[in-house]
Amino acid sequence: MAAAIVAACTAQTEEVPQTFPLENISISAGAPLHERLSRNKHRLEDTIYQPDMAIADSKDWPGDYVGRIILGTTLSSRALHEEPAFLPEILRRLPGSLNEKGYLGDDFSPEINEQQLSGHGWLLRGLCEYYKWKGDESMVPLIRTIVDNLFLPGAGKYGSYPIDPALHSNEGGEASGAINSSTSGWILSTDVGCLFIGMAGLVDAYEVLGDKKLRPVIEEMMERFLEIDLVGIQMQTHATLSALRGMLKYYSLTGEERWLKAAADRWAVYENEGMTCTYANYNWFGRKDSWTEPCAVVDSYIVAFELWKATMDPHYRDMAELIYYNALSNGQRDNGGFGCDNCPSPEDPFLKVIIPEATWCCTMRGGEGLPRVAESAWARKGSSLYVPFFFSGILNAPGLTVRERTSYPDRSLVVFTFEDNSAGVDRILVPELPWAEGWKVTVNDTETETVQEDGFLAICKTFASGDVVKVSFVTKRKIDEWNGRKRYFFGPLMQCTVTGSQERGIAAFKAVGHMMDPAVLTEGYSRRVLF
Repeated sequence: MAAAIVAACTAQTEEVPQTFPLENISISAGAPLHERLSRNKHRLEDTIYQPDMAIADSKDWPGDYVGRIILGTTLSSRALHEEPAFLPEILRRLPGSLNEKGYLGDDFSPEINEQQLSGHGWLLRGLCEYYKWKGDESMVPLIRTIVDNLFLPGAGKYGSYPIDPALHSNEGGEASGAINSSTSGWILSTDVGCLFIGMAGLVDAYEVLGDKKLRPVIEEMMERFLEIDLVGIQMQTHATLSALRGMLKYYSLTGEERWLKAAADRWAVYENEGMTCTYANYNWFGRKDSWTEPCAVVDSYIVAFELWKATMDPHYRDMAELIYYNALSNGQRDNGGFGCDNCPSPEDPFLKVIIPEATWCCTMRGGEGLPRVAESAWARKGSSLYVPFFFSGILNAPGLTVRERTSYPDRSLVVFTFEDNSAGVDRILVPELPWAEGWKVTVNDTETETVQEDGFLAICKTFASGDVVKVSFVTKRKIDEWNGRKRYFFGPLMQCTVTGSQERGIAAFKAVGHMMDPAVLTEGYSRRVLF
């Protein structure tokens, strides 16, 4: 059985915090994150994502659309503890849409179409997540056939993926990407490097199948990725971040430190060269005239959080929070979908909508991104319980039930109530936020000392049912520098002003991220990032 193989090939240990399954986490109804999850799931069950449209797969990006639907719907359903309305029918119809080799689209062999592998990266990930959720064994032969007949035939060729900038162009593909050229057996996309989205899907397949013959193929792909001059080739930032997400998962499965170091090094390039002033992304490295893409923002959150888990470096935790509140929260529209914006700069500080909703990609990626935010609310390492981010909700795991109440970041109070601790948790750790001061912690209304540890404050006690922990602090307004210019924040919330607003002074400041404000899509609406 494949599930048994998963355990056999997983090398994670208690040396790093481990998150809980989504089934153990409930975000409180009425909380902003719950509202975001609910609206996105509702959008993913709209007509354009139902079986007829899902199975009518893209000719240019085979596997992409249906794979993203399966992935996003699976995870959003798990996060909300709801059954998906149309997903079983999509999966029932899928086998009848495959070609004679068991995958979607044409057979391009002996050439390799990187858009086809990219699309099937999403399809592999969707099938794997559904399998891990439901234990549906009918997913396993679908996963294996795609791996055996589409990915493995490229073994020995991935090391020759073209990395000469002269052989690539990102002109003409616009937001949806398009085939641009063919060279040396490769059919190349304007989404430069999208092959490596396929690589990330192959890692998920390895996690499920446990088939060691996938390892040299995955490593051949990763080695080639690490040879790319990301800025020189103007690689798509989303493809880069997907590759890093896959690399970090591969590290978690193998324990090989070189992949962690490589991912951290490449993340630094993205943070310095691919991230906008509002913590979103330039669609391509070196193209600051392009647009943001919530697909990439989702992966940037996941990568930052996984780097924190692996290294315990608080910088990565802080980056994940800034990405969520500023970039991801800005890209979500009032219907629950996600769209693309421009890339403001000190020379052009106005943040504007470029694509109201990217229905073909970003809305579906929100179906993974928001559940991953929920999943990152709690983590455990031995008898220590970590709270990396503050969200109202309840953790209900075997032997451990803890309720959290907070209005953060609007208000600076978090209350934890232990309802069961037969699991023996004796420390709860909260992040020592760099934008907060004046910390006060009480246990059952008695002030208690804390211990600083890796950017967290540890509250030590063998907690009993009924114990109440209150954490309060003062959120600061602060200024930091970005490329030699100042940015203004209230806590983690980057500040802007709305064009045409009559308000003045501090009252005029608004958060760049918003709660799916419908005004954002009105004609002429813009926000001025404060530099």
